[in-house]
Amino acid sequence: MFLVPEATGSLPAESASTEPGQPSPSASSCPTPQLPGYDHDTTQWSCSHFQRVWMKTELESLGLWPGSLLASNPMKMVSLWRFPPQPELIDTISDFPSPKYFQLHPFFIWKPENAIMARLRNNYALPCVKGCLQPQVTSAGVGRPRVIVGLTGQYYLFSSRLCCKVCGRKWFADNPQWLQKLPKRFSNMLPATLTYKKAICKSVIDELRRTGNSPTEMANQIMEMMHLKYERANLAYLLSCQNIMDGESGRYGQQTITQFIPQEGQPMPFGDYGDSEGWNGISVSAHYLTDCLLNEYQHQEGAINKLLQGTFGQTFRSVHNRKVARKVTFSSGAMSSYAVMNEHWMIISWVMVQSETEKSLRPMYEGLSNRYDSAVMEKAQYHWVNRDCCAAFTVAECVPGEHLEWEAWQTSAVITAEATSGNFLNVCASRDHYNMDITIKLDLFSCMRRFLRECVSEHHPLYGSFAQFLSAAFSVVDQEDLQRLKDAYTFCGIQPANPTKQHIHEHCRTKIPGPDEVIQRVEAVLKHFHLAEDPNGTRLFKASMLKAWRIQRVHILRGCLSDPEVEGGILYRHGGTVQLNNVKGEGAKVPVWIPIRGTSQQEGYHFHQAQWVTGTRVSPELFQAQAMTGVARWNYQRLVDLKQPGVSLPAAFDPVLIADLNAASGHVLGTVKYPALQVCGRDTGERFGLEYAEPGTRPVPLQWDKHRTKTDSTPALSPPPQSSSPVTQAEDPQPPSTSSPPADPVDETPVPECEPYTSQESMFPPPLPLLSSPTAAHTGSVKSRGRVYVLDHRRWPAPMRKVIDDLLDKHHGQKDMLSLVDQEYGALLLNSRTDPNSLLHPTTEIHISQYVKHQSKLTTTSSSPNTTMSETTTVSIETVPTVNSSAPVQPPDTISITPESIERIVLSIMEKQQQQQPQDQKKTQTKTCLSCGQPKSKNKNDGSSFHFFYQQGPIRYFYCSTKVFKAYAAEGLTNPKMPFADFAKTDFFQRELDTTKRKVEEKGQQKRKRTEPEPPPEPPSTGRKCGFCRKELKQGPNSPHIHTGFPGIGGKYIYCPAKVHSLFKDKGMEREMTWREFQASPFYNMERERWAAEKGRRNL
Repeated sequence: MFLVPEATGSLPAESASTEPGQPSPSASSCPTPQLPGYDHDTTQWSCSHFQRVWMKTELESLGLWPGSLLASNPMKMVSLWRFPPQPELIDTISDFPSPKYFQLHPFFIWKPENAIMARLRNNYALPCVKGCLQPQVTSAGVGRPRVIVGLTGQYYLFSSRLCCKVCGRKWFADNPQWLQKLPKRFSNMLPATLTYKKAICKSVIDELRRTGNSPTEMANQIMEMMHLKYERANLAYLLSCQNIMDGESGRYGQQTITQFIPQEGQPMPFGDYGDSEGWNGISVSAHYLTDCLLNEYQHQEGAINKLLQGTFGQTFRSVHNRKVARKVTFSSGAMSSYAVMNEHWMIISWVMVQSETEKSLRPMYEGLSNRYDSAVMEKAQYHWVNRDCCAAFTVAECVPGEHLEWEAWQTSAVITAEATSGNFLNVCASRDHYNMDITIKLDLFSCMRRFLRECVSEHHPLYGSFAQFLSAAFSVVDQEDLQRLKDAYTFCGIQPANPTKQHIHEHCRTKIPGPDEVIQRVEAVLKHFHLAEDPNGTRLFKASMLKAWRIQRVHILRGCLSDPEVEGGILYRHGGTVQLNNVKGEGAKVPVWIPIRGTSQQEGYHFHQAQWVTGTRVSPELFQAQAMTGVARWNYQRLVDLKQPGVSLPAAFDPVLIADLNAASGHVLGTVKYPALQVCGRDTGERFGLEYAEPGTRPVPLQWDKHRTKTDSTPALSPPPQSSSPVTQAEDPQPPSTSSPPADPVDETPVPECEPYTSQESMFPPPLPLLSSPTAAHTGSVKSRGRVYVLDHRRWPAPMRKVIDDLLDKHHGQKDMLSLVDQEYGALLLNSRTDPNSLLHPTTEIHISQYVKHQSKLTTTSSSPNTTMSETTTVSIETVPTVNSSAPVQPPDTISITPESIERIVLSIMEKQQQQQPQDQKKTQTKTCLSCGQPKSKNKNDGSSFHFFYQQGPIRYFYCSTKVFKAYAAEGLTNPKMPFADFAKTDFFQRELDTTKRKVEEKGQQKRKRTEPEPPPEPPSTGRKCGFCRKELKQGPNSPHIHTGFPGIGGKYIYCPAKVHSLFKDKGMEREMTWREFQASPFYNMERERWAAEKGRRNL
């Protein structure tokens, strides 16, 4: 049932009564037509006129338009998509095809209350947007289309207008608040993701979530795809018109008799891309895609967090990294990324910290402990780090020249006792807040890197040998694995059976031995290289290598590097078996061992993490969205790489989709489809990335809703306003907004204003009042989502500068003034974070210090005498009274400062500066023509001769009328003052150009002879030479001889082109031939017979 409003201005009841004696109208007669109201007025639709007509026709054919009949073909009701007809197949008889047929876009019908979706709705009662207990939702109008951005082009989403009879509330069917109340089957059927202002196809969102796709690149890609579709449609229209024109002209063998197309008729123009009554194309901005990406992350955030909270491991590996932290816009580079990996290289936890201390990691490890306790999982027993593996210690400083004596490098019993005495357990957050029995180990890669850093250069000849011997000193290859690999070599026929370094790394396990053995092996390497030099006398080690060895020796003696004694003896996991060199047989089967110790694998993770966050400076919100999505995708890819038998994994990555699929599969089939990706049932409370709350520091403000604005309520039946959106039309005149549908005037509930939290006991000043101007909220770059995050004081707005000046005045004179200002300003920033138009932006203590220095420089500069010219005409002078001292002083000569005196001082200074400059400045010299004696410049001669400079390519020709008159007077040139325009028409001008060109070429050849080196003389020939042409008989690039033979004739034949040409020149051979040309000529057989006869005479 459609609720049509009564037409305004209807006739009264008395005027509608019939006169007596006239027959009353029958019931079957047509009612009086009413003017279309707002609900049925298609002119309000944001599309072209022809698009409206076609969409209305399609709705009438389906029986979805008020007053239309039911669909005659039931097969039309099984699809909600409507595609335009193929215009090339439409037969036009009397005119060219209309471009309007080529400018139609498909649309998707979204009418959940209609019979077309009765099967999907089943017995489900549609809810009310206001939340009525017993809603009665019916149709309240036709609805309106809404443009959707897709990968292959744009399309429309036609949504109906709904009404609740209980509360009278009206809304459109694409209202996101109402869509969230529908079952999953409804939202899964929608092809687009909808918000109050945004509408984007799910295919674009899927492409945006892929790793490394920035919003700017994605916007360019979408715009290119849309323009390609527009150009193809334009080409199809032109080819259809050309087809009709060719048929009319008889190009296909038969000409039409009636000539349907008029001779003066011309096809209509196709129109531009942004024509509102034509193609009506849209323009996609990077701001718009950024907002869509953040909205999608908010939808996926819960599933991503639960996936990360459901990851466990028995071995930890952690390391800090600052590379990706530099991309956060508000930060000055002080933050760092801290990630914890398990034995399968999966991320267990990832946080962003502002201080690299153990205190900052306490909440993270407490959350890990709660996670393991809730899941009743055994906690990890080993933790590899790149620093702080044991208690702090000190080593003796090196005396200059001490590193040259070997006794300073040796390890004595006293040194061993000092290193291993006492409690050398470190203060570690993982031990204090996660597992008290965890064993902390130092990564071997980090230890070796500290040794190699003390070499003079990586390009030293001995650097590679030292690194190779040092690596071999720290690790010992398992002999059983090595023997198995050698037997596989022998089985495959590889002799000698010396395995390569790569095969040993993949198929043999290694072990770091105990402290005593490692000390002995490393000392042997250092003893060999500590005085080693290259041929130039440069030593390999720096003087600081001795101190580095003393520091790392303590770690070795304390057992920080040695492998722990576990079951199996070596910390590796089995990665399956492979056939060596793809040779079949049991003898060629070797195992693959994957190490679980160390942190070197995390270097690859940090590289990939920097690729996930696109750009160099991004907002905290975009950083959090891209980084967390990348972490979840990294863990998913590690599961795929494990290739565990019996584990089924999807080929696509979408946490929310997989979670819904597992839930539906468990409800319908009784078993989940992907058990390996089943998220944990409850949230453990852990926070990751920038949402991590680090104790003792200011939290990072993540303002997800700062781009949203509040809409005002309007009358219920008033035409909806056109809201602004990042997606705009490409050209003027601007059609209605494409991604922002007309907002329903009733369905928007007032959003309560978020007031900043203020404490009565706080000593900080109150935050700034909220400003109504939105200019500060959308003036930044695309990466920062339109928000300017100011660091440099030169970009501070006036309100922000005023607040910092007040704080500086408040704490002026205190010792820690900058720290107090930074703390109070951070509190003000947090209090005003709910205002999207706030002009308070994050900054750092360093930049506040730079601002103070800048202000002091300005004060010093303003107090110094200014000797530059100024526009000031009057100077205000304030006389300060003199103070009488006890001793009489002779008063100096008083000088009255007036504007005239200041002007005289400035003029005198300028005169002195001019006198100091050299008086005889070199004037610009003009060359003189040798023919007429006048300057070559055409503006400085006396008129007795005409000069002109002419250039044609590399030829530059100087024309002098006197010169050419002297040269060609005998040949008929009579005017000594002929202008160049007249001379260029004569034949003498071309002769002058040829002469000038020849001179330029000669000068160029002479210059090349002077600059190019002479070719080296050819070395004297030492081989045999041909007796005829006197060239080398040896085949080569400089010898034309060919060593070959004739079939059937023994012996070698040397082909000499000059000799053969001399023999057969009188028989018709015109030139010397190559061997291939000679074989194809008739002279080949003649030479063969001559050579056979000569060979026979030699044998006699």
